[in-house]
Amino acid sequence: MTDSVTAPSSRLGWRRAATILFSLGILALALRGLANEFDDHGYRAIRDAFHPLGAGQIALAVVLGLASYACLIGFDAIGLRRSGKRLHPARVGITAFLAHTLGQTLGFAALTGGAVRLRGYGGAGLSLAEIGQVVLMSTLGFVFGAWLLLALAFLLEPGAAALALPVSAQVVRVLGGVALLAYVGTVLLVGRDGRTFHIRGHALWLPDRRTMLGVTALSVVELVLASAAFYVLLPMDTPTGLPGFVGLYLVAVLAGLISSVPAGLGVFEWSLLKLLPQVAPAAVLAAALIYRVTYYVLPLLLATLLAVVPALRRPLKVGAGATRAGWTALRPWLPQIIALAVFSVGAALVIDGTLPTPRRHLLHASLPILETSHLLGSLAGVVLLLIGQGLQRRSHAAWVLALAICVIAPLPIWLRGGQVLIALASVLVAMALWASRREFYRQGALLDEAWSWPWIRNLGLVLVAVIWLLFFVYSHVEYQNELWWQFAAQGNAPRALRALLVVAIALAIFGLARLLHSTRTPLPAADGATLEALAPILQEAQDTQACLVLTADKAVLRDAAGHGFVMMQRYGGSLIAMGDPVGPPEVARALIWRFREEADRLGLRPVFYQVGEAYWQTYLDLGLTLVKLGEEAMVPLQDFGLEGRERADLRQAWNRGKRGGLSFRVVPPAEVPALIPALAVVSQQWLDDKAGDEKGFSLGSFDPAYLARFPVAVVEAEGRIVAFANLWQAPAGHELSVDLMRHVDDAPKGTMDFLFIELFRWGRENGFHRFSLGMAPLSGLAQHRLAGRWNRFANVVARHGERFYGFSGLRRFKSKFAPQWRARYLAAPGGMHLPAALLDATRLISLSPRKG
Repeated sequence: MTDSVTAPSSRLGWRRAATILFSLGILALALRGLANEFDDHGYRAIRDAFHPLGAGQIALAVVLGLASYACLIGFDAIGLRRSGKRLHPARVGITAFLAHTLGQTLGFAALTGGAVRLRGYGGAGLSLAEIGQVVLMSTLGFVFGAWLLLALAFLLEPGAAALALPVSAQVVRVLGGVALLAYVGTVLLVGRDGRTFHIRGHALWLPDRRTMLGVTALSVVELVLASAAFYVLLPMDTPTGLPGFVGLYLVAVLAGLISSVPAGLGVFEWSLLKLLPQVAPAAVLAAALIYRVTYYVLPLLLATLLAVVPALRRPLKVGAGATRAGWTALRPWLPQIIALAVFSVGAALVIDGTLPTPRRHLLHASLPILETSHLLGSLAGVVLLLIGQGLQRRSHAAWVLALAICVIAPLPIWLRGGQVLIALASVLVAMALWASRREFYRQGALLDEAWSWPWIRNLGLVLVAVIWLLFFVYSHVEYQNELWWQFAAQGNAPRALRALLVVAIALAIFGLARLLHSTRTPLPAADGATLEALAPILQEAQDTQACLVLTADKAVLRDAAGHGFVMMQRYGGSLIAMGDPVGPPEVARALIWRFREEADRLGLRPVFYQVGEAYWQTYLDLGLTLVKLGEEAMVPLQDFGLEGRERADLRQAWNRGKRGGLSFRVVPPAEVPALIPALAVVSQQWLDDKAGDEKGFSLGSFDPAYLARFPVAVVEAEGRIVAFANLWQAPAGHELSVDLMRHVDDAPKGTMDFLFIELFRWGRENGFHRFSLGMAPLSGLAQHRLAGRWNRFANVVARHGERFYGFSGLRRFKSKFAPQWRARYLAAPGGMHLPAALLDATRLISLSPRKG
C-alpha cells in the first residue's frame, strides 16, 4: 500500500520539478538574450545609463506606480460591492494592497492574491464564493483593460508591434480591429445582467455591461499609469510616444506572465529590448532596474512598514478604528510578508557581492577588512535565502537567525562599500522582525522544515541570475586559475568569484545537512510516572485502544485538569495521534484542538490515525479530511455461545482443541513476570516464522515491562505454553481486546480459534459486553463507480495487493465470529498532505521499537 500511495505524490513531484526547470530555463534564455545585446563592457554601459536619470524622473515613477496600485485596490472594492458586503475601508485597502503586492512579486497573481484575500476577507465573514467574486473581478479587470489597450495599440500604432511579431504592420492593424470589434461584441452580449459562457465544458461568467465598462475603464487607467511609470524613465528622445508604448509594455507583461517566471524577471526586459530597437539597450535596462525597485521592491517595503507600525502601537484600543481594522487584516500575513522581505534582502546581498566595489571606497578601505566583509555579506545573504521559508512557517529558530543577520548585516555592507539602500532595508526588516516577534512561535530545528516547490524555484531563480550577472559584469576579464588567489583593492572579479564560491559551499553544506539530518526524531516518550498517573483515566476509558499508551513509545498530551489525554508521536512532517483522545466527550473535543495547536507550534501537519465516528464534526471543524481506513470487528459477548447451526464451525474447533489436550487460563498481571521466559520463546518462534520484526505505535511489542501491565491469556498443551495473548480491558466501556497474539510453529491446528473462543467465554463470564478483534484494513469501502477517489484507489490497492497482505483473508477470518463492524478513519489535511500523512503513519507503525 505504501508504494501505491506514494505514486501519485511522486508523479506530482516530477511535474513540479519540471515546472521549476522550465522557469529556470526560460530565465536563462532571457538573460542570455540580454547579454547578447551588449559588447564586453555591458555593465559599464548600463552603469553609465543611470547618470542621465534625475531625481524628478524617479519620483514621478514612484508616484505613478503607487497610483497604479491604488487603482488595483479599486478592483477589490468593485467586487465587494457586488457581493453586498460592507467592510472597513482599512481592511479592504490593506488586504487588496497585500494581495496585489505579493501577486505581482511572486507571480500567479490569481492564486497568490486569492490566498491573501481568503484570509483577509474570510475573517470578515465573506464566503468562499464571495471572495472568488473579488478575485474574478480583479482578473477580469486586467483582461478587459489589456484587451482594449492592445486592440487600440495594434490599430493606431501597428509598426511598433510588428517589430516583435512575425507579421506585417497591416496584419497587426487588422488584428487590432478584430480585437476591438470582439470587445465591443462582448460588451453587447453580456447584457444588463451578465452572462455565462461555456467553453469546452468550463463555465465563464462575465459581469453585466455597466460593471464590465466600469472595470475596463479602471483597468485602462491602471495599466496606463503602470506603463507610464516605466515610460518616464526612458530617454527623452525615445521615438515611441506613450500611447504606442502602452501596447509594447502590455506585450512585454504578457510575455512575462506566459513564462511563469516571478514578475517576468528577465523575460520582461528582453521583450522590451526587442520592442524598442531605437532605444539604447543600456538605457532600457537602466530604466527597467529603476522600475523594478519602484514598482516591486518599494511596495514590498511599504507592506513591511505596515507590518511594523500597528505592532509598535500595541495594545490597540477597541475603538481604534482604521488602525485596528488594518491590523486585523494584516496580522495573518505578517510571516509571509516578512519572509518575502528577508528573502529579498538576502538576494540583494548576494547580488551586491557580485558587483564591483565603488572606487571611492577603495581609497580608504583596508584590504583584509574589504575581503572579509565581502565574503561575510554574501554568506549572510545566502543564509537569509535559506531561512526565509522557515519564517513563512513561523519558525522561532528562523526568526532568531534572521533578526541577528539583519541587525549585523549593515556593518559588512558598509565595510565592503555596498549599497546604502540594502543596509537601510536590512534595518527596516530587523524592525519588522522585532515588532512581530510574537508571530514566530513554532519550535523545531531549521533542518526539519520541508521545502516547498515555489521556494525552491525562487532560490534557483536568484542563483541563475547571480551566476549570469557574474559573467555579464566581468565578461571583459579573461578567466585564469590565478584569479582565485588575487587579493587586491581593485580585484573585483576575484572577490566576486570567491563570494560565489562561498554561496555554493553554503548551499552544499545546507543540502547535505538536510539529507543527513533525520526529520523523524521522535518526541520523548511518556515516562513511568506519567503512565502511572494515567491509570484513573484508563479505568474510565470506553475503548480498549486507550491501552496503547502503555507501550511507552508515544508522547502524551494531557488536558489541564488531568481528565484526558492524547497519545501521539512525530514522524516525518506529521504529528500523529493514535485514535481519538481518551476522556469524557467535552474533554476529548478540547484535546483535539489542543493537539492541533501543538502540531501548529511544532510546524507539523496534524494527523489522527484510526479514529471512530464520535468526533467527526470536530475533525471537520479543524479543516481535516476524513478517509476510511477499514472496519473494526466487534464481537457481542452477552449472547455469545456455541449452540446452533451458525456456530457449528466454532463448536467443532473448540471440541477439536479440547480433544487435542489444549487448556486455557488467564494469568493475572502479578504472575506474568514469572512467565516471561516461556512467553519469549513463543514470541521469537512466531517472529521467525513470520520473517518479520516488531511493529510499533498502533501495536504493542514483546516488552516484559509492557506485558506485566496486563493479564495474559495462555493456551497450553501437555504443560507447555503454545500460544498467548495479552488482554486489554476498558471496564467502563465493558470492552475486551487483545494486542499481541502469538503461537509456536508446532502448535496444534486450530489453536488460535480455540484461544479466541475461550477469550469470548471468559469475557462474558467477567461482565464484558463486547470483544474487539481489531481492524480489517481497506474493508467496507464504497464500491460504487461514482465513489470518491480514495475509495476507488483503496479498492484497487486491496484487490491487487491481496498476495502481499491478505486483506480479504483477514476479514474472512474475523467474519466467522459474526462480529459487528464499525468504521475507522484517518483524519488529516487534504490535498497532497493526505498521501504524505498516510506514508508517515505507515512508516511510523512499521518502525521497530528495537530500531527506533
